Amino acid sequence: MTIPFPHIFTPLTIKKTTFKNRVFAPPVTTSRCVVDGAPTQEAIDQYEGRSRGGFAQVTITESFVDFDYAARHEHGLDIVSPGLTVHHLESVHILTDAIQAHGAVASIQLNHAGNTNHPALLGGRNPIGPSAMLRPDGVQVDEMDEEMIHHVADNFAVACASAQALGFDMAMLHGGHGWLLSQFTSPLSNKRTDKWGGSLENRARFARLVLDKVRQQVGEDFLIEYRVSGDERTPGGMQIDETVEFCKMIEDKVDLIHVTSGMYFNHVESKAFSSMYHDHGCNLDLAIPIKKAVKVPVVSVGGYNDPAHIERVLADGLVDAIALGRQQFADPEFVNKALTGRADEIAPCLRCSCFNPLPPDPNKRPSAPPFLCTVNPRSGRELRLRWAPPPRKAKNVLVVGGGVGGLYASITAAERGHKVLLAEKTDKLGGTLWFTEVDPHKNDFRRYRDSLVTRAQRAGVDFAFNTEVTAGYIADKNPDAVICAAGSVPAVPPIKGIDHASHALLAYADFDKIGRRVVMIGGGLTGSEIALYLAERGKEVHIVEVRGDLAIEGNDSHRRALLPLMRKTPGLSWSLDTTVAEVTPEGVMLRTADGAQTLRAADTVLFATGMKARRDVVDALRNSVPWFVPVGDCKRPRFILDAVYEGMSAAMDL
Repeated sequence: MTIPFPHIFTPLTIKKTTFKNRVFAPPVTTSRCVVDGAPTQEAIDQYEGRSRGGFAQVTITESFVDFDYAARHEHGLDIVSPGLTVHHLESVHILTDAIQAHGAVASIQLNHAGNTNHPALLGGRNPIGPSAMLRPDGVQVDEMDEEMIHHVADNFAVACASAQALGFDMAMLHGGHGWLLSQFTSPLSNKRTDKWGGSLENRARFARLVLDKVRQQVGEDFLIEYRVSGDERTPGGMQIDETVEFCKMIEDKVDLIHVTSGMYFNHVESKAFSSMYHDHGCNLDLAIPIKKAVKVPVVSVGGYNDPAHIERVLADGLVDAIALGRQQFADPEFVNKALTGRADEIAPCLRCSCFNPLPPDPNKRPSAPPFLCTVNPRSGRELRLRWAPPPRKAKNVLVVGGGVGGLYASITAAERGHKVLLAEKTDKLGGTLWFTEVDPHKNDFRRYRDSLVTRAQRAGVDFAFNTEVTAGYIADKNPDAVICAAGSVPAVPPIKGIDHASHALLAYADFDKIGRRVVMIGGGLTGSEIALYLAERGKEVHIVEVRGDLAIEGNDSHRRALLPLMRKTPGLSWSLDTTVAEVTPEGVMLRTADGAQTLRAADTVLFATGMKARRDVVDALRNSVPWFVPVGDCKRPRFILDAVYEGMSAAMDL
């Protein structure tokens, strides 16, 4: 049998360690990772799931080399504090054992936040860094003296030795994203004039000291992976030419070089965490010159989510391995699916930023908790769902609606042994995701829809297309249960003359009907994204938004990518805190907060003012069968994340 993607599945041996393939699971923050520095059972389960799913290396998320100045959050595994209990140490051993049980190499990322830390996290002490500075937020950063430099280097060495003793096969030292190691190497943050600053050789001295001390502690066989931002993509920061030279300075001290980019404090703009508007493999251009310059293996990270793409990169010899960050959440079985001919079932990461933290103000918190995945409702819930009771017997299940919620309900029910019929009123599946065939920014959404359709077909789901489900249809089919995922319809705003306008999806459905001058009523996420789509195709688009900003319902990281792109797109403009008094054949009459009215001329007027649940369908069908569960937008219009979770949950309850 021919192995698909042969370059992905060619083992990589470094010293005495063999990676079974070339796809790594790098550190990504995991929900409920630790309690008091010890791994939770949920975290162990999630990391083991990535190993079970075929990743060759699984790296524990950012942990810290000390808790005096290094630690910046509570997610880090504590392997360095004195007096750790037996329970704590045994829990870490269980974690490494769980990763290694399925053939993955167990690694841990070790870091020091340096000058980005805050006194509130440091017992009132000032953060430390290569140079003294007063930050824009008023925090004083203290310059590290010679004694502190060696003390911190020793802490890195002790942390690596502790990781080795606790069963890890290797460690990743975080020398990118603007943390302490990179603060020394970067001219942006290192303003010293002594031997630790100035020339690149001097700025690299601290990292080389750390690596020497680590190697002295762990010996030659324990692998050291060093993470660099190939380019900090920030004015005044480290650029690729210097990074190449730096990597040559450390290549004799490390076993792998892991190439990312950017800075944490502007993580979207600098591609530290890429968005859906960035190319896949967006940091590959930085990894290639480093690969050419050094003799040790080079790992590339940055928005990869397609095994065919990864195979091409590896086949061309551009790097030695590929790391998948948020894709681990989207589909922890990514590697095994690629190996076993099921690549078309992979749920691609949409890069919609699952890691957004909860802000302290509860009034500003997002509708969903952080670290949950839009395309994989099991992510972050693996342990709980593993305890779900199995069905008592197989049932006949009717699913109404073939959008993502209905598809996920059908897949889940069929995989649990039920006989499933999915009835869809149109001739295609995916609901409103039909537009992903048009908008190039939504290609990953299209791939996700296609993966769900493939999974449903292989699970044995039967389909009835062009079928409007009625109470009579349900009576005729006589199912044991109905899951209603009938979706929503556009909400038409109560504006005088709105009959002269069309819903924003017309832009995708019939682009030729869109005139040159467009007014978009509604600057929420949908209106903003469709306005961008039109402007990128040469239309002159003006958004009218009643609120004080655009795309307010979007999460922070997505807005950080979307809004700057909108600002620099020619032909795209907007009015905030503005209402529409009337739509006319000539355009739109705008009313500002002070009551002033102006006419905005338009050839086409579109509206994107929300969706309305199809409660009429729910009410008409609800009493047709005792077990009836509505899911997704027919309950309340929200996001894909909500629809797939509710669809899965309804099917799990059968």
